[in-house]
Amino acid sequence: MLTINDLQVHFDVDGDGDAAVFGRMFADHIGRWNQAREAERCRRRDMERERSLGDRDAAFGELDW
Repeated sequence: MLTINDLQVHFDVDGDGDAAVFGRMFADHIGRWNQAREAERCRRRDMERERSLGDRDAAFGELDW
């Protein structure tokens, strides 16, 4: 396991203010985070749906081994 206790990032940008650069970087990061969150939510929903199908078959004794 890797733990980062202190991380500092410095960058120089010509022509843009710090607020504009931060806004673009933040929007990009939040967009990627939201896509990952939605993908995880869909995976969990699909797994739960598949799990419930298996449970339902077992409950009604319809499993053929």
